[in-house]
Amino acid sequence: MSTVDTEFTAPPALADRVAMVRAQLAPIRSRRALLDSYRRESLCRLATTATASGSAAEVLDLAYAMRWLELETETPTAESLVASSNGLVDE
Repeated sequence: MSTVDTEFTAPPALADRVAMVRAQLAPIRSRRALLDSYRRESLCRLATTATASGSAAEVLDLAYAMRWLELETETPTAESLVASSNGLVDE
């Protein structure tokens, strides 16, 4: 089992919602870009004291966390290799 393969343990409706958000995050290719996206998204949410199971906040948090883990395990692209050889780091 992959570290990001958790859909089978979540209720089907929640897993479907997380999968939909993850698909929207798929074009994001770096952790820096993912973090920027998460920051923008979190500014749109209302602060709550607790996150209900299956809430929009929980779905977003799960989807972003899973994409974060995916980006850690993906092989570097030629662009990131060039950037790292220039002393630029994407994380």
